[in-house]
Amino acid sequence: MVEDWNLRDYILVITHRWYLVALAFLVGALLGWGASNLLAPDYRANLDLYVGIDAYRGPRDRYIVGVAQDEFRSLDDYKNWNMAQLNEMVRGDEFLIDTLAALQAEDLYWLDFTPADLYPMLRGSWRNAGRWHLAAEAASPEHAVQLVRAWAVVIDVRVNEAISHARQVVALDTRMVPLAAELAEMQIRQELLAQIDLNLSELRQDVEAVDQVDAYARGLILAQVARAADWGAGWSLLLEAIPAPGADSVEVLAWLDDFRAVIQAELADLPARSEMLETQYDELADAYARQAELSLALSANLSLGLPEEIAPTVEDVRPAGLLMLVGGFIALLLWLLFALARSTPRERV
Repeated sequence: MVEDWNLRDYILVITHRWYLVALAFLVGALLGWGASNLLAPDYRANLDLYVGIDAYRGPRDRYIVGVAQDEFRSLDDYKNWNMAQLNEMVRGDEFLIDTLAALQAEDLYWLDFTPADLYPMLRGSWRNAGRWHLAAEAASPEHAVQLVRAWAVVIDVRVNEAISHARQVVALDTRMVPLAAELAEMQIRQELLAQIDLNLSELRQDVEAVDQVDAYARGLILAQVARAADWGAGWSLLLEAIPAPGADSVEVLAWLDDFRAVIQAELADLPARSEMLETQYDELADAYARQAELSLALSANLSLGLPEEIAPTVEDVRPAGLLMLVGGFIALLLWLLFALARSTPRERV
């Protein structure tokens, strides 16, 4: 005969023996702590850099908005995007290559390392702009300090160079915007004058067919010439000289020819002016593209600085907490399995 076994009863027994559960977990945690002290420790060197962000200029940072391809809904969004970009960039190949070169020049220990070896040894973090925390892990305190110091120096040089180029991007953009607007206005002006000249040519044919120009025909002419005039001195004099209603057609034709001559002179001049502006714009655009590439997509609103004295702090990094947690759960599981085995129903003879 087999005794009845009930999981509910078993759980009830376990809860009444909570002190054994706690004791098993504690013993496992102590074993995990002991194991962590037997392992060879890593060392982490820590260094803080200053990173300033003029977040209030964020909404006007057209270049970064274009790079991010997203709308910053708040100043925190702008700050976090810039810091995230910076944090990931400084673990890129160019930064790691320069860091490794500096380390190998300082200590032969680093000769067998590659840039890929450095990547998992380096970390960056931030909570707010103003303080950027760098950390480097190595097998000895000396090498951890060497690593974080060399990395920080490379970051300072390369990031400040990139920020300088980013500011050139802003300066070039400031010059390109009015040029682009002027080019667009010239294109519109050229199309407008060409259409008005065509309209005046048709009105001229109507004037040739009559002896005198009545008020209606004069109004049609005046409506066209008023659209063409830019209200400079020359245009104003021409407008003032328009013949009065009822004037002889010969007089009106002479005036129309003078006016069209001014329009045609400007039409002849506009392509050369547009070409000159386009050349200037293209030169600025080429410079903009070069500076944008060298800026590493950083914002011109960033500023970065090393502390006056580069003195990293060092701490012993052991996975004590993790091993204690794992040890506690393993011990707890073993105790539960042992208790379950003892409570397994047995057959009575």
